[in-house]
Amino acid sequence: MDASGPGTTLRPLGVGEVLDRAVNLCVKHFIPLTMIFLVYAIPYAVVQYFATKDTTSLIQAIVASIQSGKNSDPTELSRQLSATGSGPNIWIGVLLLLTFFVYPVPAAALIVAAASFYLGRPVTFQQAYRAALPRWGHLLGLNIMYGFAVGFLYFALGLATVILVFGIAFLYALSHVVGIVIGIITGTIAALFIFALLLVLVLAWQVSYYGCVLEQQNLAAAFVQGMKRVFFGIGLQRALLVGLAYVAIALGISFVSAVGETVLVGLLRSGIAGTIYTTIVRIATAAFTTAFIAIFYFDLRVREEGLDLQMAASAAKSDS
Repeated sequence: MDASGPGTTLRPLGVGEVLDRAVNLCVKHFIPLTMIFLVYAIPYAVVQYFATKDTTSLIQAIVASIQSGKNSDPTELSRQLSATGSGPNIWIGVLLLLTFFVYPVPAAALIVAAASFYLGRPVTFQQAYRAALPRWGHLLGLNIMYGFAVGFLYFALGLATVILVFGIAFLYALSHVVGIVIGIITGTIAALFIFALLLVLVLAWQVSYYGCVLEQQNLAAAFVQGMKRVFFGIGLQRALLVGLAYVAIALGISFVSAVGETVLVGLLRSGIAGTIYTTIVRIATAAFTTAFIAIFYFDLRVREEGLDLQMAASAAKSDS
């Protein structure tokens, strides 16, 4: 493995090297990284337990029915399904508030720690949060700005879809075969384009977070730089390659988390065990994905801005 920490060489990396360094970084500094996120993950887990209590009961009923070897009672399952989510659930509101308002702080602290460890600089729990707290307002603003960006994108894609549908309908009226073929080709290309666009937009949001935290950029500068670094030049190519790896990792983790929680809730009949399991997965995932995106962020800056040369020049100047 390519060692991280003291002696880390900043240079252009392949996707495999980014993944390799992220695994190594996460393993070597797993305890401090998890401790930073633990202070958020524990209260989040408590709220999540109460917010998903109805869903947990439904899963237990379905698994119990399967284990009994009898046909499911559709009336009972229907009753539990209708009871799930019926009425106001204040815990879901609290969960959303924690996600939107509180999460940016531990996320920023993790960014500080992962970047520091990667560059071989020691950092403590207190130092990570001391650096993260002043960025809270800017990170909230970034979330809002990217929310507007997604809304604008949704509107633009919806308008483009309507135009395409009318165009294909016109071709179909002229020739059924031509209309069907053009529709299939256009639909496939449009689906791939939308997927790639959303993927790159998510990475731009992540890179904006890193710029805001590590470079002390205000929300406007972080937004512009995140877009610029990912959507233009070599950054777009890198974002697509790294993004595919990121999606594959996210899908794998989501599958493991969902299956593990379902098994624990269904077989052990314990919502608490399921919540503990998902919390452990969430903490490990946060540590790894933060390290992964941190290395991607530095790789982008090396390729686009010559960060490796800047840091080498700065080190030489300080030594002289």
